[in-house]
Amino acid sequence: MPNNKLALKRQRCEQVNKAIQIIAAHGRRFFYSATKQTYAHMEVDDRGRVWFIDYSTRKRIYTHPTPWNKWRGFSSGGTLRNVVEGFRDFILTGKQMNSFYLGPERFGGENIWGYPEDEMQKVREQAGALPVFRQSQEAA
Repeated sequence: MPNNKLALKRQRCEQVNKAIQIIAAHGRRFFYSATKQTYAHMEVDDRGRVWFIDYSTRKRIYTHPTPWNKWRGFSSGGTLRNVVEGFRDFILTGKQMNSFYLGPERFGGENIWGYPEDEMQKVREQAGALPVFRQSQEAA
């Protein structure tokens, strides 16, 4: 039975990596390094722990909360770290994320990622259709 759990985590990890590729292909291309031509991705080790491989530093970052974990080597800010933590939780539990995480909007209507609106819409449509995200209500 533990192998089934690990297989499910790895299957969900592949869905997350598809979402990362979509985010990296649009707008400001978060999770992609143009100079190194590398993409971020996530991995599940043999013990079922989730790791983030940074797109710029190429460091393997432990995503689980611990007193010593400082996310050294993470090239992005807190907003994207929250997204990665949401991805980790989906991988571990299968609990789908709210699509709000895809370029949250400020009160003025622009997204905090700074993606052009047409590019943000593409990310929301493509990544939002993946099983990583809840499919229920649409934001008005």
